[in-house]
Amino acid sequence: MSIGSEADEHGLALVLVAGYAGSGKSEAGKMMSQATGWPLLDKDTLTRPLTESLLSYLNGDPDDRQSSVYAENVRPLEYESLMKACWENLECGVPVVAVAPFLAEVVDDQWYARTRRHCSRLGAGLEVVWVDSDASSMRERLTSRNAARDTWKLANWRQYLASISLERRPVGEFHFVDNRITAMTPLAEQVESVAMVLSRRYGEALA
Repeated sequence: MSIGSEADEHGLALVLVAGYAGSGKSEAGKMMSQATGWPLLDKDTLTRPLTESLLSYLNGDPDDRQSSVYAENVRPLEYESLMKACWENLECGVPVVAVAPFLAEVVDDQWYARTRRHCSRLGAGLEVVWVDSDASSMRERLTSRNAARDTWKLANWRQYLASISLERRPVGEFHFVDNRITAMTPLAEQVESVAMVLSRRYGEALA
């Protein structure tokens, strides 16, 4: 399901696949990359080893993503690295599917406008895909993947839920994907639908 539809007339796309931990955004990003044939850049894949090393160097917990040490010293570098990789691909004429929470970014009008302008200068359109879920679905996925970085969230689930807003939605136009376990339409079908819209919009054939 798409909310709005940008009328960009660009041949390239920067697709940001965003959502909370456990929403299923990484899976959705992989599906989007497979459906469009566009390269996938996942923040965790690109930065996790460096993030864990830097957190340890700063006397923090390498698996902690809730502390001020991470938020102030590490998170900005993760996103800077991811976005630079995106810009470099677009400069080479390559569309990109980028996966990260983007929780602070997609609700920031200034960030959205600035990113869209940068895309436009590179001949690209900006597309945001919000992968939505509910608390029980997210918790089930986090428990199943058994990743160390989720330890704090699961051990302090109520506190974690109190710190986020499941009503969060991106500013501007975006594509909405319902990835609750109880969703009526399978994730793959929803992502394929968005991918077809983007392929038509940017003149690319599905892979």
